[in-house]
Parts: sequence; C-alpha cells; structure tokens
Amino acid sequence: MTKKLLFLVLFMATAMLGQAQVSKMIGQWNTYDDKTGDLRSTVKIYEEKGTYEAVITTLYEKDASGKFKVMKAPYAKEFEGVVGTHLFKEMKADGDQLKGKIYDPESTKTYNGKVSYKAKTDELSVRGSLDKAGLLGRSQIWKRKK
Repeated sequence: MTKKLLFLVLFMATAMLGQAQVSKMIGQWNTYDDKTGDLRSTVKIYEEKGTYEAVITTLYEKDASGKFKVMKAPYAKEFEGVVGTHLFKEMKADGDQLKGKIYDPESTKTYNGKVSYKAKTDELSVRGSLDKAGLLGRSQIWKRKK
C-alpha cells in the first residue's frame, strides 16, 4: 500500500510541475527571423477549452535608422493577411510541453509541433518537424515580450 501511495504522490507532483511549465507559456512572445535574427512578429499564446492557441498579433519592420517599428496596414503585399494567423493547431499539454500541429505562414504548410519552456532564460523552444519524433525539422527561440 505504501509503494502505491508514494507512486501516486510522485505522479501527481510530476503532472503538476509539467502543468506549471505549460502555464508559463501563456502570454505574448516575440519571434525572430531565422537568417538575420531580426525581430519579426509578436505572437499571443492562450488556452481555450483544453487546447493552446497562438495567433500573430503584430508584425515589425526596420525603419531608416535600423530600429524596429510596428508594420502598419496596409502591409506589404507579401505580408497581407499574416496578422491574425493562427500558428498552433490541436496543441495540447503533454507533461511540460505542448504537442500538436504548427503552421508556418511562410511555407503555408502545417507540421508536427512541439513547444518547450526554458525557465532559466524565460524563452520558448518552438519546433516544427515532418516526423512525430521531431528529428526532421527546425527550431526557433521565441522571447517573452516585455
């Protein structure tokens, strides 16, 4: 009986720790261009009915002085319709990660997705991959918007 109780307590503690990590993913995050490292967009992550959603809320562009500013509508034709795009599909908490599908507006394709929270740096590791194991894909780091 004692071993069963100990196992149950450890299982519950692990599940609660994972849920705490996932809840820290809720909020606004800045994304960056893979090639240049430039600020690209702000994404809002929220929970709705047991799934996690991510929507692009803001796009950025460099001004003449090299500082980033909010891209105003009408957007350049290549970015038309990007604000409001939902990036996460069927994302659900799985331990201390989110797993599901992730949409890439640049390629207009949907991939297997996995999101992990890095507590030390307050960043998200967002990975899209062709396979469910996550071997064939790419990752991005999103930083919390301050």
